[in-house]
Amino acid sequence: MSDDVAQVALLTSGETLPAWAADAVERLVAETPARITLEVRDASSSDRSPVETLRRAVELREWAVVGGLAEALSRDIEPLERRPVDDLPGIDDAERIRCEPETVDGWKNALPDPAVDRLAETDAAVRFGFGFLVGDALSAPDRGVLSFHHGNLREYRGQPMGFWEYVHGRETAGVTLQRLNETLDGGEIVAERRVRVGDAPTWRAVRRRLFAASEPMLADGVRNLRDPDFEPENLAEEELGDLYTLPKGRPVLTFVEKTARGALLG
Repeated sequence: MSDDVAQVALLTSGETLPAWAADAVERLVAETPARITLEVRDASSSDRSPVETLRRAVELREWAVVGGLAEALSRDIEPLERRPVDDLPGIDDAERIRCEPETVDGWKNALPDPAVDRLAETDAAVRFGFGFLVGDALSAPDRGVLSFHHGNLREYRGQPMGFWEYVHGRETAGVTLQRLNETLDGGEIVAERRVRVGDAPTWRAVRRRLFAASEPMLADGVRNLRDPDFEPENLAEEELGDLYTLPKGRPVLTFVEKTARGALLG
């Protein structure tokens, strides 16, 4: 494996990134020879109609209320504050293109050929947008498309980040930088970290720790890919953890109880 990870593309969903992601990109540029040479931005509309919003709330049941409250209480989490993509170091020199993804199987996204062709001229891409990406874009950059999963692929796949570890009372949670394939949260592991969360009083605190652990990992991952002796870890299907989704029923009640206790202790 050669050491030519120099041209990096960002896949984004709008004009801003969460602060933790912006910090990760800034550290990548500061600590490695990699430079941002391309931004591919999702030009499709993400606005839901009132009917779609109501249907989604019915599907989510009690999590629509509890999760919404949790998000409202998390607005002051510094890693989630939004920063302009235009403020990223070196982005002014990058090519900027917009495209609308094609929907596959009703929920996956494939990039159009012109975007794929441009990605093929880069060494690696980092996904901060476009949802669950499939198709030729995944193999277009020489080193593939990197993406963060705030969980340990061997234990917790899916969503919400850090929620199930918090509800289950786990002592640690994971952060994974994976090279994407078409398996949901089943990509090759490029970098990973364990984060102590057993003493975190709230889900908010868990997420803060996971975001903090994320910031140096993009630079770590690119350094790994530049190492000719490094091989990303490809987990077998039986090694992958359970795939979790948005909670309903008893886990939501457990979350409320733990959050109330944590808020009192905090």
